[in-house]
Amino acid sequence: MQEYNVIVEIDEDGNIRVETKGMIGTVCVEELDNILEGVDGEKKQKNKPEYYQKASNIKNKIHNKT
Repeated sequence: MQEYNVIVEIDEDGNIRVETKGMIGTVCVEELDNILEGVDGEKKQKNKPEYYQKASNIKNKIHNKT
């Protein structure tokens, strides 16, 4: 079973940094939008390489390893 994590860091100035682990494609952005709904302020997004992967690519990699 795939494990997903969301790491939230809040500094002493109230700035929030959020990172996902284990999520592939746009699902991470969708989940973070849900989590951060109602949070005001400037939002900057930096996509990791996993964002650009397709779920089918991951399934193929897992299948080929077994």
